[in-house]
Amino acid sequence: MDSVETPFSNNTIDIATLPDFEQVSLNPVRKKLLTKHLLQTGVWFVIVIAFSVFMYFQDEILVGGIISGILILFLIFVVFNFIKKQSRYAYAIREKDLIYKRGFLLSKTTVVSFNRIQHVSINRSVLDKWLALSTLKIFTAGGSGSDVKIPGLDPTVAEKLKEALAGKIANENV
Repeated sequence: MDSVETPFSNNTIDIATLPDFEQVSLNPVRKKLLTKHLLQTGVWFVIVIAFSVFMYFQDEILVGGIISGILILFLIFVVFNFIKKQSRYAYAIREKDLIYKRGFLLSKTTVVSFNRIQHVSINRSVLDKWLALSTLKIFTAGGSGSDVKIPGLDPTVAEKLKEALAGKIANENV
């Protein structure tokens, strides 16, 4: 049997015909994620204050004050950033891919097609368990570590997303 070779083609695609991911309605993460971030930052505030007190008793008021002041300004910026970016954490699942958007100062949107996903896992720290939160981690081909982490999910939603993505992965590999 002779096989017929088809000539190579690489036609241009009209960009206007591509789907616009920015028009997709995204699901927000839980507001408790902000609580988690504020609690974690609060621990650092306590450490900075303890450092300031220690430096005061070491008669290094100027050095301790300057370092503490810089650290407190940085932590205030971190809190401001957490508050602003909370509303920008969002995700959606479409027929062939997952969209994850986050960030305030540095906004980032990741679109991962299901045929690139290798596996999905759910992580929950002690603080996550206390606040009833989960983080969905999505690992893709060729990546080292998880390529997408969606924090601040309700544990039942995270489990449903994991099962849905596992089903999509299985269907892509058939």
